[in-house]
Amino acid sequence: MNVEIKVDATDPNGRTFLTWAPVKGSVRLTNAGGAQGPVSIVLRNGGKPGGGRVIFDTQRSDDGKPDLRLSLPTNLAPVEFFVAGEFKHPSSDYGDAAIEAVDTAGTALGRLDLMVRIRKDATTLSNTERDRFLLAIGKLNNAGQGPFQSFRDTHVAPSRPEAHGFPGFPPWHRAYLLDLERALQGSDFRVALPYWRFDKPAASLFAPEFFGMPPSNRANGDVIQFPHGHALEFWKTDGNDPIERRPLYNIAGAPPQTVGGQPRVISQAATLALGTQYAQFRGMESAPHGFAHTSFQGPINNVPTAAKDPLFFLLHANVDRLWAFWQWLNRRTDPSNAATYSTAGNIRPPGNIGHKLGDTMWPWNQSRTPPRPTFPPPRGNMTASPVVNRPGPTPRIQDMIDYQGIHGGGSLGFDYDDVPFELQGPVA
Repeated sequence: MNVEIKVDATDPNGRTFLTWAPVKGSVRLTNAGGAQGPVSIVLRNGGKPGGGRVIFDTQRSDDGKPDLRLSLPTNLAPVEFFVAGEFKHPSSDYGDAAIEAVDTAGTALGRLDLMVRIRKDATTLSNTERDRFLLAIGKLNNAGQGPFQSFRDTHVAPSRPEAHGFPGFPPWHRAYLLDLERALQGSDFRVALPYWRFDKPAASLFAPEFFGMPPSNRANGDVIQFPHGHALEFWKTDGNDPIERRPLYNIAGAPPQTVGGQPRVISQAATLALGTQYAQFRGMESAPHGFAHTSFQGPINNVPTAAKDPLFFLLHANVDRLWAFWQWLNRRTDPSNAATYSTAGNIRPPGNIGHKLGDTMWPWNQSRTPPRPTFPPPRGNMTASPVVNRPGPTPRIQDMIDYQGIHGGGSLGFDYDDVPFELQGPVA
């Protein structure tokens, strides 16, 4: 007697990827083995010790359990279930997590290897995870000849009003990160974009093996000198520009939270305390976000050049994580609730274009009509995922808000290591 296990979050190559958000699966007998009535089985974790773990339920819920008993008909019809990664138990490699089906005696009937692919704090990555990410982004750059340049050319002075200073700052950057992450996964399907938690010490992030440091003598310039063989050794943007960056703080600690009594790179707790309304919370664009950028000397210090430095994407992954954490903490995932998303505050004239819930976002909408940038969009439509259907080729502001699909429609295919999935009832 054997069973077949299928999960919706499976790519055309048969590889399955889970996050904390539950997805539908099915299991069926492939032969009844002479059974005369329904066969009782148990779905359970079958992964490696210390690897990713999964949880199950018969409905989409935030209350999954590590095993699930099901009754399978002998006519070989499938029985549906829901499965998700178990919070705080992500994978570090493909196949270190699995769904295993056993009979009531514990005899294995079938299994499905998979990965619980989650965005993690960069300082917690194993050396293997770190090097996978570096190799993937290094390939995307390809010494200045790869598609990374199109990502760099998206975040420039003429596109600044699309992404900064107005309500759409968080959702636009969420789309930007998602597009990059999917491009990285096209090189290595195991990669998830790590984040730099800039309110905590992160010396290992700036070690030679990771993002490096400039020469200790300022007279020798700010170009990062990577060890020979490092994946970013030949990094180039804008033709021939290497990575230049010098921290303006002691990297043994974190960037300062205040300077002269004024807030700078404020803590996570202070960021979450900005307010329970979106119009209040988006003030984080200045502190901590803006001051995280300006805690360095170099291109990352300024909007038109910041994306030349790959550290930009880890910085913004943390900005997005803070938004995701705020959304979970305050139950702010329903786009129709003004507390979740509001255009209150600074307005982009005319008509706040690009920042209203139903507006499509540049460059993925390919618009060249003013006030959108009039130059050819450096990126095409949103990179498609082989695992999830959202947000589609031309994402709207509202598509980026409920990233876990709490209110239906499925997830965007990413999660953070410290932000759980939780269904929500009515919100204030």
